[in-house]
Amino acid sequence: MDKKVKIGIGIAAGTVAGFLLYKSVGGALKLAETADNVKVSLLNLPKIHKIDLSGLKIAVDLKVDNPAKGSLTLKIPSIRAYYTPFNSTNRSLIASTAVSNKSYTVNPVSSGKISGIMIEATYIDLLKTAPTIVGDFLAQGTKIIDRIGFDVIAEVNGIPLKVQKL
Repeated sequence: MDKKVKIGIGIAAGTVAGFLLYKSVGGALKLAETADNVKVSLLNLPKIHKIDLSGLKIAVDLKVDNPAKGSLTLKIPSIRAYYTPFNSTNRSLIASTAVSNKSYTVNPVSSGKISGIMIEATYIDLLKTAPTIVGDFLAQGTKIIDRIGFDVIAEVNGIPLKVQKL
């Protein structure tokens, strides 16, 4: 093969490889930007769904805002409920969701609703935090509701979403 043909093939192959690398890195950066801009929030107050021998089940509805121009797939592996006492910054786990691989799609530049996510609180978890919650309730009254928080751990298009506090 002629030396000029080999050089031409090498330049063409390098150009194609560079273009593909540019596109893949650009696509990955775009997906990462989408993941950073997604906002997850509570749609309404959590509701007690069921009380049985295993514990308490709380139903949560989430709102997902997608500001990106492309649709996104959201996978929520975990939602955790915490209580933070008035005299401390240490949080106590009250309840969490069962691990799930369920995915939700949110259309471009819109909001989506994810309904009926169940957060399960075992009696053991409730009993661990009950003395603190009752003590704070006696001292502060209904202000304890402001001390309950939720963390969402999710993936957006396969990229981990920052833990969002609701």
